[in-house]
Amino acid sequence: MYIKKIILSAFLSAQILVGQSEMEVQGAFGAVTIDGELWNQISLRPVIPFGKLSIALDIVFYIDEDGNIHDDEWDFSSGEKVKNSLIDKIYFIKYGNAWDGNYFKIGALDDVTMGYGILISDYTNTLLYPQVRKVGMEFVAETMGLTIFGFTNDFKENMGVSGLRISAPTLNSFTSGISWAGDRNQYLGLRDSDGDGRPDIVDDFPDDEYLWLDTDGDGLADSDEFEWDIDGDGITDTLGAHIPGWNLDTVIVLDHDIQTKPEPIDIHEEKEQIQSFALDIGYTLLSDGPIILDAYAEYASLLGRTNNPITGERENVGYGIIPLGLSAQFGPATFNFEFRMVPAGNFEFGYFDRAYEVERATFQSNSLNQGTIVTKSSKLGMFGKQNGFYSSLDISIGSLFDAGLSYQNLKGDQYNSSINAFENATNQSFIAMLELQNSMSRINNASWFYQQRNVPNPFDFEYSESTIIGYDVGISLGNGMVLTYIFRKTFQDMNGDGDVLDDNEMINMTSIETSFSF
Repeated sequence: MYIKKIILSAFLSAQILVGQSEMEVQGAFGAVTIDGELWNQISLRPVIPFGKLSIALDIVFYIDEDGNIHDDEWDFSSGEKVKNSLIDKIYFIKYGNAWDGNYFKIGALDDVTMGYGILISDYTNTLLYPQVRKVGMEFVAETMGLTIFGFTNDFKENMGVSGLRISAPTLNSFTSGISWAGDRNQYLGLRDSDGDGRPDIVDDFPDDEYLWLDTDGDGLADSDEFEWDIDGDGITDTLGAHIPGWNLDTVIVLDHDIQTKPEPIDIHEEKEQIQSFALDIGYTLLSDGPIILDAYAEYASLLGRTNNPITGERENVGYGIIPLGLSAQFGPATFNFEFRMVPAGNFEFGYFDRAYEVERATFQSNSLNQGTIVTKSSKLGMFGKQNGFYSSLDISIGSLFDAGLSYQNLKGDQYNSSINAFENATNQSFIAMLELQNSMSRINNASWFYQQRNVPNPFDFEYSESTIIGYDVGISLGNGMVLTYIFRKTFQDMNGDGDVLDDNEMINMTSIETSFSF
């Protein structure tokens, strides 16, 4: 608490200098949902410009109905937590603009696509904000005729998900690129509040870094000296000096069959990575006149292991090919069409997508509150050989709206768990977004998006783990104040039954805040 007071006092003192400098202070207050609980939010965001460089801090407090402060953002109990708490105070650090050629941004990543999108397409690290706060980085640099793009999802993960692409003009007006993307440990997608390496969802003491196992669920850790009956079967495990009134020097074992829960995974010691690389080449067919038309081709290979759903054996992940893609720009619209091929299965186009932070690692439980951690790469074995097409349309509707639609239709072999075999089936994806570009009456900003990937028919609108629904609406209240409502809905198959219709499998996140600046 002492450190909190120091930081808050220093920040409030800095506000006196606002009138004497170019610093702008933004702020917000309202309510947010974190881990299913409602917290009041108070935040101040000073923005300090230095030429092309801008630095914005995020000093935020979440307070519950009893006046308790949410500690995750203010935990200075260890070196690692000090680092994470300080990183959380960065709203953004930004230099230049992405279209200038030399640019970087540290903070929220709203929409990252690398190259033509065969590996990384519409990735974001803000999907679970504010429940999960990530501070990533993206940059663009032009040097020696090369264009270099890179990103990482979160410095607190020590760059768990990262990507790099280098492109340059080559012979006969072609442009070529080489890309790499990877997740050094998909288990990092699971929250670990106390930093003990045991994800919260399998940690019986998620706020205590020294305890994580409570077999009988009585609130005493299995390692606690006062836990006399570890498995809760009613039989005292041992009689010894830890039992009050026991005066003998010997230890008598009474329970010879203590059934304990297995040790939870330690993501500091265990990991499951996925790496990938891609090659692309493009050529401009038309550049003069009302239409700009480009042709391109891509090859991408995932590097890692997946599960064969029939045998249960581990096998290599696969590769995908776009033998021909066309991109046309005409007026306010951009249209893409691609032929897509997965010759040997075990591959997904746009593997690192908008839902990746939700799908990279999930937990499937059983009736004993135990279960297994399932990574996204482990599910790639469900996809066999496939061929089909992809198309997308992005368009500006007057000066008010930007809209985007994309659709993928692949046909081929897919695993059917009901018959424990592969069968010929369709694999479709649909993504839509709509964003207000200029204020309209008192509506200051608004956006909506919907995503569903790798399902038989996305237009049935049946929820799956790949489904994301979200919208933001900002209403101007006058005098620089804006009331903003933010909603996100995602899904996780917690019991492994193949659907997301059970209790606790729908995850809703809401935030209501009033922002201001002075």
